[in-house]
Order: sequence, then C-alpha cells, then structure tokens
Amino acid sequence: MSIDMQTSGLPFEDSKNVWSGLTGFMYGLPALATPFWWERCLWLLQAILSVLADYTYVNDMHVVHGIDRIFATYNTIRIILLVASTLPLWTVLFALIPLSFYYRGAMAKKKNRVETWIVCHMWWHITGGILCAAFTYIIRYVYRAGDPAYLADHTTISLRN
Repeated sequence: MSIDMQTSGLPFEDSKNVWSGLTGFMYGLPALATPFWWERCLWLLQAILSVLADYTYVNDMHVVHGIDRIFATYNTIRIILLVASTLPLWTVLFALIPLSFYYRGAMAKKKNRVETWIVCHMWWHITGGILCAAFTYIIRYVYRAGDPAYLADHTTISLRN
C-alpha cells in the first residue's frame, strides 16, 4: 500500500487501460447478491472507487487512490471473515484465486511490466467480483446469515411440546 494517499503507486507513465480500469465495475456484482441495502451500498461504492482509481484518475494525483485502497482492503478482509464464519473453513481457499492475481500484478509493478500488470489487475477485478458475488449470495440467501427474521425463527427455545 502506498504511503501517499494521492498516488496510484504505479511506476508506469501511462497506465490507463480499459481492461484493468473498467473491470473494477465487477465489484458491483455482490450488490446484486445481497438483500441488505447497506451491503449493496458498500459494494457499489467499492465498484465506483475502483473504476475512479484504476481508470479515471489512474495517471493523476487524486485522493480516490487512497480511499480505494482502504475500501478494497476492508472489503477483502470482510468477505474472507464472513466466508470463514459462515461456510466450511476450506472455502476461504477460494480467496487465493483473486489474491494470486493481485500478487502477480504487484510483482509486475515492481518489475515495471505494464502489460502483465494490466492483465493481472483485470483478473483481480473479474475473479474477485465474481467470487464475492457468489459467496455473498450463498451466505445471504442459502445460509441466510445476518437475516434477523431467520435468526428469530431459528434461535428461540420453544417451551411448547
């Protein structure tokens, strides 16, 4: 994570690319997979921040870079903890798919390989967005985690028998 909240952290002179930038909208997919308005807002905001940081302002100094990094870190940790606390623990291993693309992109950035960074960052967005949407759907609609009505129906002790 860059210390300067206004830089993209990219060493490339021109980093604007449709594939690495506009695929940030994939982080809006989980908004379609949750019944909760606050969670929809969280994912839609992440998608907007991602596109702003990785496409609109990618070559410019802008505070959106730091805000995007904070939100992305928060959402990554949040979804991993949500999966780990709701689903079988082995399902957390699916996080390695987008995280491996993120890591390879970070290595490409260090080696000044813009084409490799573009491909890896694009796949970070695509695989991350799809997996977050899939797991959000499973957690919210299959397991009904976080649903107060479900919890009220399934956690009370019945004294009638």
